[in-house]
Amino acid sequence: MKTKGSVTIKDLAKELGVSPTTISRALNGGERISEKTRKKVQALAKQYNYRPNMVARNLQKQSTKTVGVIIPEFNHNFFSMMLHGVEEVARKLGYQMMITTSGRDYEQEKKACFSMADAKVDGILIALSQDMEDYSYLNDIRDEGIPIVLLDRICEDIDTSVVITDDFSGAFKAVDYLLKKGHQKILHMKGDEGISTTFNRYMGFVEAFKRRNLNFDQDLVISGNLKHNPKEALKEKLLSDNSPTAIFASSDYLAFMALETITSLGLKVPEDVSIIGYADEPISRYSTPKLSTIKQPSFEMGKKALEILFDYEKQDEHRHVVIDTELVVRESC
Repeated sequence: MKTKGSVTIKDLAKELGVSPTTISRALNGGERISEKTRKKVQALAKQYNYRPNMVARNLQKQSTKTVGVIIPEFNHNFFSMMLHGVEEVARKLGYQMMITTSGRDYEQEKKACFSMADAKVDGILIALSQDMEDYSYLNDIRDEGIPIVLLDRICEDIDTSVVITDDFSGAFKAVDYLLKKGHQKILHMKGDEGISTTFNRYMGFVEAFKRRNLNFDQDLVISGNLKHNPKEALKEKLLSDNSPTAIFASSDYLAFMALETITSLGLKVPEDVSIIGYADEPISRYSTPKLSTIKQPSFEMGKKALEILFDYEKQDEHRHVVIDTELVVRESC
């Protein structure tokens, strides 16, 4: 162990045989820590005069004026608009941006985070590709003094601030609208498994039926993951005796896929099948028919996330910001 006053959170973790995340949670009143472990950590920290946020304060004084941003991919307008929101605030604050994509790959995402930490960015904004992996390393990066804010997706294992849109409410609005129109056989095309947005939109779908004391048909819930061949799965449902009269898709891209599939079978939208997508991608206004969808304020999300990231006075507070969505009714339902 180093001399008094020079130890790091990793030194404490090594001596006690625990993770840096455990040390941080014990010193900052985090949950999921036993009282026995908490007392051991506090005693050792006192012994070596360890100060929890010393590195963070030093980093603020020696700013690189750079923010790291990691998104799953560039080719979605949702993420592009989010970046514009981040950029607007960054420019006002005099920061430059270091941007990369994870390619929806966990290892690539992890590598990108450590590369940004090594580059001494002043903070990291990240939209996780999934939440089924071990993201405890983000807590370690944050404990070294680099603040992190999660965008769009939640991961319960990370003790940090989050900025998301209300996916549950958005899905509820879409399905409730279809139910009001008399549709009861509503098919739901789910997004990729392993991310909170997919789960919350599914739960909103279920809740819309529940509020009206109606039962939804689990057989009309299909995966939109390309590995599961959603086109064929949808085609099978549309040609069955239990054919849906409406579709709620977890993304506009899945909604466009549904539109293409319906048309290929000689059916019409919305005469035979109504469709509502999610995100309000620009192309939704120019498709034929124009796509009804749930609008997500991704630009505002980006702005809010960066404001929180560099609000140093409240950096130790973990904030959970939920921005509302809007149902945009066009011609597809």
